[in-house]
Amino acid sequence: MPEGLTPVHGRITIPVDRSGNQWTAVAHIPRWEAREGDAVETFRGAFNATIDEKGRLKLPTRLKAQLEVGYGSQVFITSLHSAELRVYPLAVWIENERHFLDRSPWDPLVQEFLERANYGQEDEVDTQGRVLVPAHLREMLGFAGEVLVSGRGDFFAIVPRERARAKVTSDFTAEQWAALAALERE
Repeated sequence: MPEGLTPVHGRITIPVDRSGNQWTAVAHIPRWEAREGDAVETFRGAFNATIDEKGRLKLPTRLKAQLEVGYGSQVFITSLHSAELRVYPLAVWIENERHFLDRSPWDPLVQEFLERANYGQEDEVDTQGRVLVPAHLREMLGFAGEVLVSGRGDFFAIVPRERARAKVTSDFTAEQWAALAALERE
């Protein structure tokens, strides 16, 4: 975990009396919070980018700055879905990985997740803001050229620009709108 950051999981336990009894307050809190109280900004927004012929992706300036300030320059690049790559700050990835490793190693879903995820690789953002997308992922998933990098909370996704165009130009179904409305009321 990067220095200065503490994991926060949406619950705060606070003492309420001298007996040692405690209450748990549930709140909407960012996944990571700086010790001084400054929340690490959520990755959001979409940015055009290119994966060059050497497989390097130059991170959008805003995402690079957020990454460096909140987490440092170490990342884990993987794919959990055939249509996108994911770039996690290494500290976030380690926390996610621990969550799965704490489960039974015999659970087939855990095994599948770990197998897929571990086709990824650790990397460090260079001084020019570039990360190297693993060659085997570029080849297997057909990632090259123009892409869209979009913030997704505590990671960012890389998708081919044409796939992003198809997603943006399609509408939610009535069932999806109903499910979103239900989530909004929770």
